[in-house]
Amino acid sequence: MNYFPYKLKRNQLYSIEGQPCVFTSHGYGTRLNFEHAATGKPVEYIDDAGVVRPMDQDRFRTLLQNGQFFQMADRGQSPAKNKIAESHLTPAECEELDADSALRLATLRLLDRNGVMTGVKAISEGLAEHWTPELHTKYGEAPNPHTVKRWMRKRGKVGDRDAREAMSAQGRHCHDDDGIRMEIRQRLALTYYVSKKSVTDINVLTNAEISRVNDDTSLEYEMPTEPLLPVSLSTTYRDIKMLECEQTVAARHGKQAAYSRWRGAGKGHEAERPLEFGLMDHTPIPALLVIDVERAIILGRPTFSALVDGFSRVVLSHMLSFNAPSYATVSELLRRSVLPKIVPPIIKNKHPEAQDVCGLCSTYHVDGGMEFRSHDMESMSKATGATVRISGRKKPRERALVERIFLTIHNYVSSKVAGAHLPIALSREYDYDPAVDAVLTLDELEALIMFAIAVYHTTPHGGLNEKQPLLCWKQGTAQYGIVLPRDPRIFEKALLPKINSHRLTHAGIEWNGLRFGDYKAVPDLLADLVPLEGKRQRLKNATATVSFRYDPYDLRKIWVINRKTNQDVELYCQTAGYTDEPISLWMHEQIREKAKAEAADFNSREWRDACRAELLDAIDQLTPEAKERERKLLAKLYENKRIRSITGELASLQRERPEPVEIPIIYADVIEHEMHDADTLSRRPAPQKAAPTASKRRSNRQKAKAANAREATPEDMPDRDRRAPAPPATPDASTTDSEPRRERKKRSNDSSYF
Repeated sequence: MNYFPYKLKRNQLYSIEGQPCVFTSHGYGTRLNFEHAATGKPVEYIDDAGVVRPMDQDRFRTLLQNGQFFQMADRGQSPAKNKIAESHLTPAECEELDADSALRLATLRLLDRNGVMTGVKAISEGLAEHWTPELHTKYGEAPNPHTVKRWMRKRGKVGDRDAREAMSAQGRHCHDDDGIRMEIRQRLALTYYVSKKSVTDINVLTNAEISRVNDDTSLEYEMPTEPLLPVSLSTTYRDIKMLECEQTVAARHGKQAAYSRWRGAGKGHEAERPLEFGLMDHTPIPALLVIDVERAIILGRPTFSALVDGFSRVVLSHMLSFNAPSYATVSELLRRSVLPKIVPPIIKNKHPEAQDVCGLCSTYHVDGGMEFRSHDMESMSKATGATVRISGRKKPRERALVERIFLTIHNYVSSKVAGAHLPIALSREYDYDPAVDAVLTLDELEALIMFAIAVYHTTPHGGLNEKQPLLCWKQGTAQYGIVLPRDPRIFEKALLPKINSHRLTHAGIEWNGLRFGDYKAVPDLLADLVPLEGKRQRLKNATATVSFRYDPYDLRKIWVINRKTNQDVELYCQTAGYTDEPISLWMHEQIREKAKAEAADFNSREWRDACRAELLDAIDQLTPEAKERERKLLAKLYENKRIRSITGELASLQRERPEPVEIPIIYADVIEHEMHDADTLSRRPAPQKAAPTASKRRSNRQKAKAANAREATPEDMPDRDRRAPAPPATPDASTTDSEPRRERKKRSNDSSYF
């Protein structure tokens, strides 16, 4: 047998590449016999040539070098001891969990080294002989020999004592099989995560179910032979904590809470040079501010937006706004990011390079907000050549750098200023109202934040190996330089929001309640663009359809695009109060809202509608002829079949104001009691139709013969025909009458004939 110095114990459990195996014996030559604990099959491996070989000493050494071979803890003990033996606790950690484990381990190893037997008398003599003053100073008196005898029998083997085996299992019970009581505890503890019940509620329900089981009134469990013990509140709390995991947290608090607690961390993006990528995000500032003192605009909570360099953690740009995050916020951040910064004098004198924190990033990492997925953002990306990378929403690990900036600004400024929001409990305790204490204006808060960012740039950063962000920026830009836009004018133009298909008239452009124009630029624009208008777009006056860009933070002018010359034409705001100082679009909307509120307080729309109705009634009283004409036309429309199919049966009651009238009295005498239609109708003949044409004479002859054969009387006539019966029809002149046609016509016109 070859030389093999390693001591392996037979029937001992070892772990080979994560599989539990049992060592049986040394085989022939260099072979080592191991069997799988689960199947009992020999342990084999595949060499580099693909040949299956039994376990040998070379393979053993390889596994030993790779840390894939170690001795496993003995099984067959109590569940709690098995759990401790399978753990990865170090001796120091075992001592922290159980202070007496060090005493047990020292005592057992002391007796093993001196060959003390397991008898009580031998242990007593051994402790008396070998328990040194150093051990007495460290652990006190020697333990009881009877207790040491139990330790030697149950805690490891001679020469193979482990700190985990010296730990006490008291208080670390593993309820592998606790019967009905454990099932009730686990079931109701799981109910905690699918309901809004508290720990106390779960404890009450658990004890109530145990009482029903003991009283044999439970519908799910049979009455046990021995009554079940009640469960304490601490036991219920421990059962609930044992079930806490990602799935249970998601069931109680939602998937986003589970993601933030269990998967919200991880390695973020790393940059190798400055301006390789920038991270952009927004967060509300927990403080109320006075927006505009002169116009007395109401208090509001601003939104803080920042663009952070991924390499040095410096803030390339930041801003405060009161509107919801939009592309206007993004464009302003990008515009400020390529401009030199204004820093406080104290930092400028020490670190002048703080003014040069600017540049154009190659990639921008943003979340999935609508402001980052707009057409304007796509246009900006094409114009600047930058890439926009959209990460998952509500996943802070991908934007951890900018999220930490928000916390820093909150700790530096927003939590300390007047008007800051406090938790509800503290606000009630301190009698603090942020709306009353808000005295800062927007300009003052921006100055404070600018100072806080300058301090942050010069403070050691834990994520940069305790280097300052400004130092990393200085070192990185010295090697790679600062990238700026090729043409700042085109860059700023590409960032501005664009309005398409707007009407330009001789008065300028009417947009959002403002009028923009110029006495010289507007006629020139119309002269260039009116000939380019399509026939359908043309109106009587000179108008043109244009596109223009505007600055959301300065409404003093807009830039209209001349399609003929491809140049931008500036039109200035003509509305009073908007020409002296920059006014943002949000401020303009607030001014309009305030004006609407003042108008609503002056009078209501219902009152104005009532006044207008009175005016229309007065107009109708002055023109009764028009009223009558409208009524007749309306009656005709009521009878229209198409309109009736849409509106259905309509009827209107015309109410006229009563007026005094004089009605003359007409006296009439009754001539006869009975009257007949034959007595009152005239004897004139019915009107004759035009003479039939030659093509219809044959059919007319047959009709004439049938008419002559029937004698017409007044009773036989239809109800609608109130005339007397016509005389017998005259035969056709072409057959019987020899009188000329002209004479017949003359005789028919003679009134004496009747």
